[in-house]
Amino acid sequence: MNSQKLVNRRLVLRGIGGVAIGLPMLDILQPKGAAAQAAARPVYSALMLQQNGAIQGNGDDDDLFWPTTTGAIDKNMLAQRDAKQTMSELADYADKLACVGGMDFHYSSNHDGGPIAASCGSPVRGESTDQLPTTESVDVFIANAMTPGVEPLTLYAGKKGTFRDDAFSFNKGGVLRIGDNNPFNVYKRLVGMQGMDPAMVDKIAQRRLSVNDLVRADLKALLSRTDLSKEDRERLDLHLTSVRELEMSSTDVTGPALDEAALMSVDGKAATDNANMEKVVRLFFDLIAFAFASNRVRTASLQVGGCNDHTRYTINGVVQPPYHYISHRIQSDGDDGAVIENAVELHHQIDRIHARMFKYLLDRLSAYTLPGGGTLLDSSINLWVNSVSDGPPHSGDNVPHVFAGNANGFLKMGQHFKIQKGYTNLALNTIATACGVRKADGNFIDDFGDTSSPGLLTQLIA
Repeated sequence: MNSQKLVNRRLVLRGIGGVAIGLPMLDILQPKGAAAQAAARPVYSALMLQQNGAIQGNGDDDDLFWPTTTGAIDKNMLAQRDAKQTMSELADYADKLACVGGMDFHYSSNHDGGPIAASCGSPVRGESTDQLPTTESVDVFIANAMTPGVEPLTLYAGKKGTFRDDAFSFNKGGVLRIGDNNPFNVYKRLVGMQGMDPAMVDKIAQRRLSVNDLVRADLKALLSRTDLSKEDRERLDLHLTSVRELEMSSTDVTGPALDEAALMSVDGKAATDNANMEKVVRLFFDLIAFAFASNRVRTASLQVGGCNDHTRYTINGVVQPPYHYISHRIQSDGDDGAVIENAVELHHQIDRIHARMFKYLLDRLSAYTLPGGGTLLDSSINLWVNSVSDGPPHSGDNVPHVFAGNANGFLKMGQHFKIQKGYTNLALNTIATACGVRKADGNFIDDFGDTSSPGLLTQLIA
């Protein structure tokens, strides 16, 4: 095969059994000229949903979440002065963060509707756990506009069969999208293993074979190119190393037996076990970074836990009560139960766990350097949002939003502010606009989800 055609025509490494590994952004793939390269660089977006609120100063709580002052933020400020705050976990990325408080859910709130408000911002139909949005979620909106026919990644970390499971990603008309909670299944889709011989899939699951082995011919042809720069070779090495690490990690979490019984077992290997929750989230972020780097998708969502998340996190070496109980501060999903004496501190520590999850995504996106400078994080806008504002009373007012990435310079990061009054569709409009979506007349998106309250977070527009 002619190696020039390999790069120019397909932009993938193809191999035995139909596998196809998308290439990362390489110097040899870029259009000539700085202006052409800038125009060709896409913007990616990932949304992470936390459940059960945050300890951010509502009611009698101390604010243990935000930077202690508004205005510009920097690494030393977060790491030293604000070391006790949740945001200190993200100190390394202070100049790439925007911490935004003050936004409210408009049409729905609490566990059953908060995730809908966080990703759609639209009016709803139905009630309680049956309520659905009247529009698509922002990840689908972006995908439909920027990559028609290519669906976003929809992921879910944790057990299902709870109070309400998937509630964060929706197709047009508010049709629920089901998030995959099996990392190996997601990996198989990303590299085209669905139709592969089951015996070969089993070899990969048993770690006796790698997808890298199956694309060796195309890879050899690509590496033989004399115009492949040192930086391109380093990008390829990172990408192919990520392939092997994804195979190792995902099969370790799900177990080599890829059936439902194995996934729901309690042997410590199942993807839905409490003990593996943080590892599974990290693995899903590995998959998102891999998918973005190879331009398989432009946007993704990850719902962490069911809508009243019962994950039992380990804090200071002790497995704690279900997270939702901690958020209620009693041993119950309702109003009656034994008091959890240190519930506020435990909830704060769980906020910090979620901050570290989000940081892992930023770490992975930052690992991919891009032709012309910058990283995949710089070419993205990512959001960590909650389904409610706080523990008691699980309000839909003042829902925390943490953004990361400047969308190729379109957004202004390194700041903390609180808006006086506004709904969370402001955040969704800003993300869609930063990703390049425009109205028919070319203007910025300011009316996604909620046409009655248009606008953007103008403070973020550079």
